[in-house]
Amino acid sequence: MKRTAIVILSAGLLSACCSGPDIFKKHSRFLTEPYGYVAQKAVGEIKLDGVLDEADWCEAPYTEYFADISGEGFPEPRFRTRAKMLWDDNYLYVGAELEEPCIWANLTKRDTVVYYDNDFEVFIDPDGDGQNYFEIELNARENVFDLFVQKPYRARTRAFVTFSWDAPGTIIRTHLDGTLNNPSDVDRGWTVEMAIPREAIAAEFDNYLKAGNWLRVGFSRVEWHTEVLEGGRIERKKGADGKYLPEDNWTWPSTGMIAMHMPERWGYVYLSDKKGEAFRYPESRPVERLLWAMFYEQEESKSVSGAYLKMVGDFNIPKAELDKLSKGSKIIVEATTETFQISVKAADGSSISIDQNGYLCRK
Repeated sequence: MKRTAIVILSAGLLSACCSGPDIFKKHSRFLTEPYGYVAQKAVGEIKLDGVLDEADWCEAPYTEYFADISGEGFPEPRFRTRAKMLWDDNYLYVGAELEEPCIWANLTKRDTVVYYDNDFEVFIDPDGDGQNYFEIELNARENVFDLFVQKPYRARTRAFVTFSWDAPGTIIRTHLDGTLNNPSDVDRGWTVEMAIPREAIAAEFDNYLKAGNWLRVGFSRVEWHTEVLEGGRIERKKGADGKYLPEDNWTWPSTGMIAMHMPERWGYVYLSDKKGEAFRYPESRPVERLLWAMFYEQEESKSVSGAYLKMVGDFNIPKAELDKLSKGSKIIVEATTETFQISVKAADGSSISIDQNGYLCRK
């Protein structure tokens, strides 16, 4: 039987939500603020050649340098990586710069597992609901592995992944500052330039490339330790046990664990058509952050006890986080044996909810 707890936030309630471990501290690795980036609207033509030399590209800022996917406390990447973005009425543009002393890539067949080479990866959740997102991977040869993911792999109900999906109309170019698959010299690195059509990241007639919109975007770089085999072929290095040594995963932003399929941890990319416009998070950010904290707590509860929490007071939400919600907000928890939904309903009737699959629904 479903049990529901409905709580109106008030001063008398706050102490009941704060006994025991603070869920924001417990799950702090997954609750750091994702990076923000302002993508300016391009005013000139972008020539897709792997060289980021157009005036629009020169004015676009780079992201922070990529860090280890697991976040704070893990080693700095051996080589630097950074990216930048632009947009116009037809395309989302992504440029990236990858430092690489030995550029190599062996895979040439589309939709093979490209990250078995060193690669660069783009993840896009166009409406930020944590579902129905797109992944594009490429190596230095411009070989592509792209897919559509209905739900993150962690979802309680089986995710539908379309490996046969090809990002329609996407143009990808790389430029090598060095020589490919030549272990006898030292290279500087390679750059990526891609144009992703708005139709490729939309369902039906949706258009997410509009000024004032936010996209959720994650970047990943997979880097392997390598060895030179007979004949000069460069391959992933194996250890004494005959297994490949683990790869490095360098990302923007860090997700907090070795798992890139966490759309809620990707960056907020704000689309602007005004020069110099500053980045800002959506007004819904405090509510969504609270819902994700409660989601992680539900995941832990199910893993440890086999059951979801059913009362708002069980979550131990600190007063400081509750105070960020609009006055008169209600938190509603509904849970069964295998499902849950947590909603925050504002006084004006609007609401945001999250379920066991990480689906963030705004009404």
